[in-house]
Amino acid sequence: MAQPQRISRKSFLKRFSDVVQGMDNCEDVDLRGALRLTDEKVRIPPPAVPLQLLLGGEDGYRLHLYPELRFDSSGELRHADDYLLFDPTTYFSDISGFLRLSQGDSLTLGRHDPMQRLLLRYPKVVDEKHLRLKLSNKGLAMKRKSERTNACAAPLTSEDLTERMVRWRRKKIEHLHDILGGPLEPIARSEALALIEHVIEIMVREPYRVENDHGRPSGLLALPERPHPIIIGDLHARIDNLLVILTQNGFLEALEDGSGILIILGDAIQPDAPGTEDEMDSSMLMMDLIFRLKLKFPERVFYLRGNHDSFSEEISKAGIPQGLLWEQALEDKRGRTYRDAMQQLYDHLPYVAASASYVACHAGPPTRKLSWDALTDITQSPELAHQLTHNRLRRPNFPSGYTAGDVGRMRKRLGVKGDTPVVVGHTPLSEDATYWTDAGGIHNHHVLYGADPDWVSVITRTDKKLMPLTYPTEPLLAVYNGYARTGQVTP
Repeated sequence: MAQPQRISRKSFLKRFSDVVQGMDNCEDVDLRGALRLTDEKVRIPPPAVPLQLLLGGEDGYRLHLYPELRFDSSGELRHADDYLLFDPTTYFSDISGFLRLSQGDSLTLGRHDPMQRLLLRYPKVVDEKHLRLKLSNKGLAMKRKSERTNACAAPLTSEDLTERMVRWRRKKIEHLHDILGGPLEPIARSEALALIEHVIEIMVREPYRVENDHGRPSGLLALPERPHPIIIGDLHARIDNLLVILTQNGFLEALEDGSGILIILGDAIQPDAPGTEDEMDSSMLMMDLIFRLKLKFPERVFYLRGNHDSFSEEISKAGIPQGLLWEQALEDKRGRTYRDAMQQLYDHLPYVAASASYVACHAGPPTRKLSWDALTDITQSPELAHQLTHNRLRRPNFPSGYTAGDVGRMRKRLGVKGDTPVVVGHTPLSEDATYWTDAGGIHNHHVLYGADPDWVSVITRTDKKLMPLTYPTEPLLAVYNGYARTGQVTP
């Protein structure tokens, strides 16, 4: 695909002004040089500054279109050709949705699209199909589709607005450092052991864990409905992907103020990228990061057990015995006592997280009868524990997998509504995506994968319903550590 022609901000504003000449100004927008869009297509250069789009007249709905910026390893934020469309009243302060416009994409803004209605808060003044956008190497084409109300576009030229995204992303790095307090790097044996022992103390009486009558570890978390869930799939030692989520949207702030709950669906360790399956240092660093988050937010960070959260000789990837290698690496680097502490942690991990508005587990619902007692006293039900960490969706290549009936039975046993979303990880359904909604044709059954090298997705709630949000991966471990050591995000 041909790349867009890059132009300076000054050149872009000059060419935008040339387009506006001879066309109707848009009095509905209190910005200079606003363009009233019509049913005739207008093309402007790829925006070098943010734009404001107004749908529906003076009291309509304002959207901002910003170049999507990505950190490089030096800490510089660079535009990688995509653009983000969002509500500026919520994007920089809350967990909020957005639309992405990529090269070659066409996008019709309006209330006709159910996903847009979830991601954005369109008022009724916005038509079913209001404004069509198309991004190509030639520029951004815009055409009004509404016959009822106006649409306007104007560049946002003040420095406060043009630099807002840069400041916001850099502050996220600084904020994460304020929480973690130092670089993410290998730590001494004694410090590592103290860290995991403190986490185990929390796990023994973990908040929201449903107790049983025997004092044994329970497999069930009963989470409150009000906080926004932030659900992440199998990370497989990709620390950058977790750092992306922690420094995007309002996720970190939600953990701090109690309006969000982070749920990691297990398998944060043991790389699955070809050629890295036997490398375990990144897995130690990943778990250290998760432990630090758990200590900081014991009531808001939860880790569900996955099949790779084990030393079993059955855990392998590409013929490499990852479970055994993980055990050996922990003994070699941190000692036998640390290895035993990790096993103790595994023995105390929950398997299922449930609230009135969602259910989450690593692999999928069991295909056998599920009882409440077995789930809450899961150490006495090894077959159930195995299914919750190993089951796969029934497909032609896995005919023994779970079905819609199994999903429904799990909802019923947990006492949630029949259409409550069920979110799982474990089994990516293709190599070209990071989430799958209504997977297997099962309504509100969603699959997440968190270890893609290019994109990472979460399932969260911005208003009333769960939805996926996807972000580009960035080399954030290098960026974060650079800030931790120098006090500057950029060199």
